[in-house]
Amino acid sequence: MESSMIEGRVRAAILRALHLQSSPTMPLHMGSTPGWDSLGHMTVIMELEREFGVRVPVSRIADLRDVTTIAGAIASGLK
Repeated sequence: MESSMIEGRVRAAILRALHLQSSPTMPLHMGSTPGWDSLGHMTVIMELEREFGVRVPVSRIADLRDVTTIAGAIASGLK
């Protein structure tokens, strides 16, 4: 799957998880995005798992803090 397509799906999943409206200028990064705190992070992870049909290993959860990193992890199979 093309990287920009994955990133688009990641952005959409994060926005859904945090109940935010899409904004091209809104940074989607844990700690910088409204609602994306530690609890919000778990909601984002669960939404990503639903969106992509994957299970995020516990050891990777803390690393997945922004769209680019998440998209890269999904593209590589979350190894």
